[in-house]
Amino acid sequence: MISIRNALLVLGLTTAVAVGTAAAPAGASLADSAVVSTTIATTTVAPVTNLVGGLDCKPTSTMSATWTKSTSARVSGYTLKVHFSDGLVQNVELPASATSWSASIDKYYVTAYSIQYSVTTRTDYGWIKETAKTAAFQC
Repeated sequence: MISIRNALLVLGLTTAVAVGTAAAPAGASLADSAVVSTTIATTTVAPVTNLVGGLDCKPTSTMSATWTKSTSARVSGYTLKVHFSDGLVQNVELPASATSWSASIDKYYVTAYSIQYSVTTRTDYGWIKETAKTAAFQC
């Protein structure tokens, strides 16, 4: 008799819970909206301008280049590249204040190979921009 009563009690409680859950669902309604305008501005790195290369042909020749500084903000320096016609590229790191460069080279290397110059502008945030190569020079 106790087990029948217990069974009926458990059945009744289970039914009440099932009916109560189905009959009274929890509900909430929240609504809000906002108009947000998002603008993402990108910038480009301006290369140096007026890049002019030179080559003074003597037994000890002189390579040279001049340019006008980049107008970009936060320029950290420049990389001058000397491109030899055999594919070799020599890199010279220069400070942000630089507007010219020169170096000596044995005349053999600029007689056997032509050279061109380019300058890469470097920023402190990691962006770069390289100029086109100059005309070729050869002794």
